[in-house]
Amino acid sequence: MIDELWTGLLAFAGKFIVPDWGSLIGLIPVGLLAIVFLYLTWTAYRFATAAPTRRGMRKLPPVAPAGIHMPGPSFAPVLAAFGAFMLMFGMVTGGIWTYVGIIVLIITLLYWGREALRDYDQVAKHDAVPAGDAAVAGAGVPAGALPAPAGTPPPGVHIPPPSFRPLLVSIAMTILVAGLIFGGWALLLGIIAVVVTGLGWLRDSRHEYAAVEAADATGHLDLGGAPSWPKATFAALAVIVAAALLLSSNIMPLVQVVPVKSAAPGASGAPAASGGGGGVPTPAPSIPAGDVAVTAQGIVFTASTLEGPAGRAFTIVFNNLDPVPHNVEIKDGSGASKFKGALDNGPAVTVYSVDPLPAGQYTFVCSVHPNMTGTLTLK
Repeated sequence: MIDELWTGLLAFAGKFIVPDWGSLIGLIPVGLLAIVFLYLTWTAYRFATAAPTRRGMRKLPPVAPAGIHMPGPSFAPVLAAFGAFMLMFGMVTGGIWTYVGIIVLIITLLYWGREALRDYDQVAKHDAVPAGDAAVAGAGVPAGALPAPAGTPPPGVHIPPPSFRPLLVSIAMTILVAGLIFGGWALLLGIIAVVVTGLGWLRDSRHEYAAVEAADATGHLDLGGAPSWPKATFAALAVIVAAALLLSSNIMPLVQVVPVKSAAPGASGAPAASGGGGGVPTPAPSIPAGDVAVTAQGIVFTASTLEGPAGRAFTIVFNNLDPVPHNVEIKDGSGASKFKGALDNGPAVTVYSVDPLPAGQYTFVCSVHPNMTGTLTLK
């Protein structure tokens, strides 16, 4: 038994003396997870043991320190998160759910904004009540708890002025999410919008931090009052959105240099590829024959109307010329999916086999880029 224990100990030590680096690297995520768990446990312990404590058999309402105005509990963050979920669900599902998600998100954000303005007005009203005024008791605030001048926070509390930065960054994130859906230039411009608005927010934060440091010495926090409307930033975001729409919809495509291939002598206009070392031309890659041909280029389908056979199985030859994933999905008039092809990471050619469909008009779209759409008529 001692020999077995000694052998096991040597085998265990051998893993560290001559380690299996592949296995150790595979344990890195486990180690990081353990560190995160220990940190969260330590943070929860500190919060649980932080003084002063107020404990009881029933839930006790929080009590803010004197002169500190804390807003009450709010469902606005939960509702806004639900609105964001509905928007993402609509983007994935498509159809009317996209508009439902947008409407739900707007309603929840408006509710959150209204609640924030109400809290802000309530704080301003309390600050405007002189210390010892009889109206203070009617407002539920202890007399003498608000010694600060009207319109200013209590002594020692430095509150920055209102900011448009969260709104601007939210708009930029919306542009970025749209870019992730549509790809191409929309994605690039979305990244630019997030970088520009994020740098602006960082600049404001640095200014506020420097002002708070100065206030610690002077006792007065001066950040210039309420900010003016960021008209220049709004205009820049509008230009980014317009450029993304133009470039993604192929209304104003960028100039592309397409190499012109000369036709081989005696050929009927067919282009001939460059030859090898012996001067013999190499034949260009051919596209398989099929019942329906679909081409994707510039994040759009090159043809918006197609025809195919009805009542029998048919094939779709999909030529993806973009270096991004596309596919072909067929939907009926109600929006129900009748066929969904696998994603094609271009440039590549894929042949889809479609089961028989009855005669009529259908919509063909790209599942990744909803702006790529067209009409398929089967007869």
